[in-house]
Amino acid sequence: MFLGAFLVLSEITMRTWLTMIATLAVTATSVMAAEPLPPEGCSRVKLVFVMPPEEPRNDKQAMVNVGGMVLPIDSVRPVSIFVDGKFTGHALASPYSSVQPLLHLRAGDHEFEFKCDGFTSTKVKLTVLPNQCTQNLIVKMTKQADEKTAKSKKSIGTARRLAASEKLKAGNAE
Repeated sequence: MFLGAFLVLSEITMRTWLTMIATLAVTATSVMAAEPLPPEGCSRVKLVFVMPPEEPRNDKQAMVNVGGMVLPIDSVRPVSIFVDGKFTGHALASPYSSVQPLLHLRAGDHEFEFKCDGFTSTKVKLTVLPNQCTQNLIVKMTKQADEKTAKSKKSIGTARRLAASEKLKAGNAE
């Protein structure tokens, strides 16, 4: 009887201790992981890069750890970040990763430019708010080959429309 009561009490005590430890761990983690607020009149801008997916070149390619994710090394690209014409730094981007750099910027209009080998240069304007918030800026990177293909398709479509209008004019003249 005494042993049964002891086991029940020790189980309750163990659950209580585990609950307290878990609560402290969550509290400590949330306090440590919290981002400090930007200075007054500034906000955070979180950059999110969206890149087109790539076909794996082979099944035995080298891998690299980026932001806690293991990715094919050929898919990881450095993106140069310029804010208001000044070089700010680099960020690693991949079609498979979620690396999202944070910038603290003063309130007002800012012009961003992103450059990456194999991709067209992307320019974006953003008005940064003064209320110490986090703004997400999603940057869609397009491959240079895709841009050339889109331009050639556009010129083919224009040529077809021109030919069709010429046929209509010839048909109306008769």
